[in-house]
Amino acid sequence: MNERRGYGDADAKRIIQRAAEIDAERGRQLDGAALREIAAEAGISPLAVDRALREHESTALTPVSWVKRHRTAIVIAVVVAALMLTWFVMRMATPIS
Repeated sequence: MNERRGYGDADAKRIIQRAAEIDAERGRQLDGAALREIAAEAGISPLAVDRALREHESTALTPVSWVKRHRTAIVIAVVVAALMLTWFVMRMATPIS
């Protein structure tokens, strides 16, 4: 394989992420200890791995409510409904000549 001598942080992150996706497609799973070992070999501190694991577990275990996922759409729908109601009330209150 013809490889470059060095990869920047962004390229390295994409390459490692893609490699992990390829392994995941094959059904491979890693535990926390394996993740720490891999991270150590890549020069990532154990504290950073522990923090990333905590963040992942807290978001993985906390279901996101339907309202939070669709907040923008709900706000837009409410604003549009309010504008339509205002237009309708003003139209009914204004006599037609």
